[in-house]
Amino acid sequence: MKPEGTSGSKAKARGRKKSSEPFGSWLSEAEWILAVDTATDALALALFDGHRIVAESTWPAGRQHTVELAPAVERMLHTAGIKPSDIQAVGVAEGPGSYTALRIGIAFALGFALPRSLPVIGIPTFDILVHAQPVIDKDLVAVLRAGRTRIGCCMYHSTGGKWKASGDALVLSWEELAANAPRRARICGEIDRAGKAALAKRRDLKFAPSHRNIRRAGALAEMAAERLRDPATRPMILQPIYLNSTPTGTGA
Repeated sequence: MKPEGTSGSKAKARGRKKSSEPFGSWLSEAEWILAVDTATDALALALFDGHRIVAESTWPAGRQHTVELAPAVERMLHTAGIKPSDIQAVGVAEGPGSYTALRIGIAFALGFALPRSLPVIGIPTFDILVHAQPVIDKDLVAVLRAGRTRIGCCMYHSTGGKWKASGDALVLSWEELAANAPRRARICGEIDRAGKAALAKRRDLKFAPSHRNIRRAGALAEMAAERLRDPATRPMILQPIYLNSTPTGTGA
């Protein structure tokens, strides 16, 4: 039995929008979005039908993104009971992240979408992580591993009931983050034992619970859908985001 809202015939009946039409009308009905996140060692996929996350998976791929990505997408589509032709848009993590892993995901998204004339929406990696965090009146610091003892971090503040980045992402050490994080900030993301030990010296800092430290492809899919409903969105303008390796200030 196919999931509710799945219908290859309905997808064909609606047809594809011409490139000259506003993209804000793409998701006026239930539409299938494939979300792909290969920004770091973790590989995450999700299927969104316009109303709910129908399938989602996250696992440590190490350096096997190229080998595992396409077969995993095929399995997810098969399990959900839909065909590649049912997909109406693709959301992809556009960085920051691992140079190689990031490009693998973007190349796959474009390779899947372009032959089918589908829109591709890039979402910043930190924004995907922050999307799952409850909005509070404290500062939020999102972190990603950047290799060896370095981390990428981006600081956010709440405004209008949403998180907004306070500046560009930078590469720091855990010790530098501990020294420069805003008072009473909440830390979320890829926090290892060394990170917890360094940050524990700041008793005012709080850690997000483990289930909120994982970047969810479901969040990526929802964010892509929101962008596609905005008539100002122009899909396929993808610029991979890479981390600045030299700290230039105390905020990230």
